[in-house]
Amino acid sequence: MEKVKPMDEEVCKDLLETLKEIKKALTLKDAEELKELSDHTIHCSTLHHEKRAIYIAMITYSLSKIIEKGELQRKHSEELEDFINGMIENFGALIDFLEKRDFAKFENAIKNMLKDISEFDASFGKYVEDVLEFSKIQKGTKIYEHGLSLSSVAEMIGVSKWDLMKKIGETKVHEEIKPLTNVKERFEKLKKLLEK
Repeated sequence: MEKVKPMDEEVCKDLLETLKEIKKALTLKDAEELKELSDHTIHCSTLHHEKRAIYIAMITYSLSKIIEKGELQRKHSEELEDFINGMIENFGALIDFLEKRDFAKFENAIKNMLKDISEFDASFGKYVEDVLEFSKIQKGTKIYEHGLSLSSVAEMIGVSKWDLMKKIGETKVHEEIKPLTNVKERFEKLKKLLEK
């Protein structure tokens, strides 16, 4: 059995606070706040190469897109309400596992949440439009903006380089990115971004 990697204590504390904010925003069905929290989580994950934080960012962004779908709310409000309530419970479990530093259960809960979003997406695909895949690409673009290589980003989020390149080409992010010459320069840039 593969051993679960522990999380850096600073990342753990930051992610724990963010998870509490995500749970609160989800309870209020605040899509904009969820997007902002997703972006905050990306900053954390990029700096520390913490893949679990990337998945939290993708889940959070996916949920914001699901909440925004007015057609889904009008035609399937009961199913949507059940789904959101289940996700709120899942975030409660994530918080509990992270507080106990039970990283194995934490990772397993993330996998189950990703599966739940995929299944919900499959059931209501015409309304949700594959939000999980969309969110992976969106979050990958944000990570790329922080100066990581295209290959590293694609591997971290589990998408092909070609899908990521297509999205980066659409957003013209590549024109705004100036290549960073060394690791120290990348670290300093990320540090400044986090201070904003």
